[in-house]
Amino acid sequence: MEELRPLLLSIAYRMLGSFGDAEDVVQEAYLRLHREAEVTSPKAFLTTVTTRLAIDQLRSARRQRETYYGPWLPEPAVDEYVDLADRAVLSDSLSTAFLVVLERLSPDQRAVFLLCDVFGYSYDDLARFIGKTPAACRQLAVRARRRIADNRPRFDPSPHERDELVRRFVAAAEDGELEALVDLLAPDATFTGDGGGKGGFPRPVHGAGNVARMLIGAFGKFNQLTPEQVHVGGQPALRIHDPEDRTVGIWSFVVTAGRIQTIHGVVNPDKLAHLQSSGDSDDQR
Repeated sequence: MEELRPLLLSIAYRMLGSFGDAEDVVQEAYLRLHREAEVTSPKAFLTTVTTRLAIDQLRSARRQRETYYGPWLPEPAVDEYVDLADRAVLSDSLSTAFLVVLERLSPDQRAVFLLCDVFGYSYDDLARFIGKTPAACRQLAVRARRRIADNRPRFDPSPHERDELVRRFVAAAEDGELEALVDLLAPDATFTGDGGGKGGFPRPVHGAGNVARMLIGAFGKFNQLTPEQVHVGGQPALRIHDPEDRTVGIWSFVVTAGRIQTIHGVVNPDKLAHLQSSGDSDDQR
């Protein structure tokens, strides 16, 4: 039954955007399984309990986020440091930008959309997982798709070109080349930072010029910090670390039409604990 854990963690993380919360939900699901006398399908039981616990947890988390300092972003699932089920097939659904869009959905809509459109479960399966009729699940899915249709990130298709653009971005920011940096950004580019009151920027920064100036200022303060190119959900990102290789920030990029459209920067240390070393990350899988 332990072979199901990566799948369950994949569902719970995409629901909650938190590795710690996902681990807690999955662990509770296993505890409930062990307390049951007879279970004909452990996979169905564990998926049902994980989904329902995640829905309840998400409702509670959203109330807590109302008092969160500044923008809230999910904990970044850096490809090189964490491992979730079916990453090669489902990687886009692990991108920070995609998880941010999912925040627009109700907990029930989010569960149905993920289980149906990402993991491929049928409406009959969903009905059992969340305790609604197949028709109700179908309606939830329709509403969810409508809500995210105009906001789902559209990534440039070439990984090499995306990575090269971010490399040029880092070079321009480190050299303080304002015009070069503006040219790499979409005119309506946005930087959103999540510091949780412990760093970063309390409000999003809009517009290529404003974002470029902010970035040059930020890179100028890095001092002994080093930006390392990584990936989050298959999309380009920077892992910013100190001389002791401690992760102090993850910046995730959305590249559209050959320019950087969006940057999500997580610097809240509470959201980076799972990235402090590749060895530690094994405990988060």
